[in-house]
Amino acid sequence: MVHLVRTTEVWKRLLELGVTEESKLDFDFQFSAKKKDAVEALKSELADYPLRVDREGFIKKSYIISGNSGPITWSEEQLLKWVDYLISVGRDAGCEFEGCGASAP
Repeated sequence: MVHLVRTTEVWKRLLELGVTEESKLDFDFQFSAKKKDAVEALKSELADYPLRVDREGFIKKSYIISGNSGPITWSEEQLLKWVDYLISVGRDAGCEFEGCGASAP
């Protein structure tokens, strides 16, 4: 629920900066994972998105998975549904959704 509240705040701020529902925005998103198989499961589910995986740690490994939506038009409702989808996919894969954001044009 916290991510959905934050997403609503991000949307409001983007509107203040001049974004409209006709603006094309490229939303970045990020997940974290502790296991490589969780990373692979997430990559499989989000195969339509360009993803980058960074490994951290030597003994106790963790992974950061980053991606973006590509430039598309959004409404607040679409954005909230998309974030809810990302949260669900991450949870099912064993990854933690860390958040998303975009830069105003």
